[in-house]
Amino acid sequence: MRPDNVGFAIVTAGYLAATTAESLLAPVFPQAGRDLGMGTGAAGATFAILAVGIAVGALAGGYVLARSGPRTGLWTSLGLVVAGTALAAAADGPATFVVAQVVLGCGSGLFFASGIRSAALLAGDRRRGLAMALFGVAFSGGLALAGGLAALGTVWGWRTSFVASASLAAAAAGALALVHLPTQSAPARREARRIPLRAALAAPLRVGSVAAVSQYGTVAFVPLFAVHAWDLSPATAALLLTAARIASVPAKLLSGNASDGLGAMRIARRLGILLALLGAWWTIVPGASAAAWAAVVFAAFVSGLAPVANVLALENFEEHAELLGAFRSAQIGFGAAASALLGAGASLFGLRASLIVAAVVVPATLASFRQAGAAAPSTPS
Repeated sequence: MRPDNVGFAIVTAGYLAATTAESLLAPVFPQAGRDLGMGTGAAGATFAILAVGIAVGALAGGYVLARSGPRTGLWTSLGLVVAGTALAAAADGPATFVVAQVVLGCGSGLFFASGIRSAALLAGDRRRGLAMALFGVAFSGGLALAGGLAALGTVWGWRTSFVASASLAAAAAGALALVHLPTQSAPARREARRIPLRAALAAPLRVGSVAAVSQYGTVAFVPLFAVHAWDLSPATAALLLTAARIASVPAKLLSGNASDGLGAMRIARRLGILLALLGAWWTIVPGASAAAWAAVVFAAFVSGLAPVANVLALENFEEHAELLGAFRSAQIGFGAAASALLGAGASLFGLRASLIVAAVVVPATLASFRQAGAAAPSTPS
């Protein structure tokens, strides 16, 4: 299939818009919560509700893609994002604000299945790994843009942040009218990739679960570890995580591009070994001067796992589009569980001991990664 670079850019911009909307809550909440009379307890509940909304939306997104096609999924998603962000901007109390998070969370989650399928097809058959890397960069861009909009909101009011996000989603939805979205991939690829459904689920979920556990669990605890183990200030610890977010962009591009040349399964194994080695270094070696660099590189290449997992999902779910939504929803669930387990483990056994397990043992499980049910290792995309 011939690449459609303009269409790919528009779909990726839609993912950036959806990610920006779902990422606004955390940086905006201190100001919005004060105005709406919501305390720290309400903050935790609202964050959890947003995550549930995203997970439910992801499941629905796979169903919509399979039944109605990608255009319906993308427009429905962005329509819900516009509605949710507009409702948040107009909220006059906690109840309305929470409902807004449910709506925009469902919309953002719904985007993934149709978005990832459309992006892969529009990018062409031979550059699927690079396409997933660029699609993942849009997620990083959404996180950064949400922070920028929240900073703008401290000057012009937090409602302005949601209005700007709604405008971005509306613009992306309008631009989709210019895109011709293919409905299926090359028949030869589908015939070549027929494997049992159980095996199709196992490979993407294995890589995706390691990515989610490491991203939402291990990496989220890096700043806390830097403060307690390395005696860094909270501001410096935050800068470490910021540096890792920036470094995640080239890490995603490297891993996605490598998947095209060497195959996603091989890259998953190599990343597992690299992450285990880096994880052992920054959790065991004492002192920030010797170990901080390894934490930054570790966090960056954790993000590099995401394009690899997405490539495997696209290859294995070719004839089961609804599973793309289930795949995304499961990742969110793994990430949420990892955060809770790490917190509990840190209380019982200490933060360092818990992070050694999370940063070394979890990625090391990919070192022997094989795809069950396939006659040979995953071929390059």
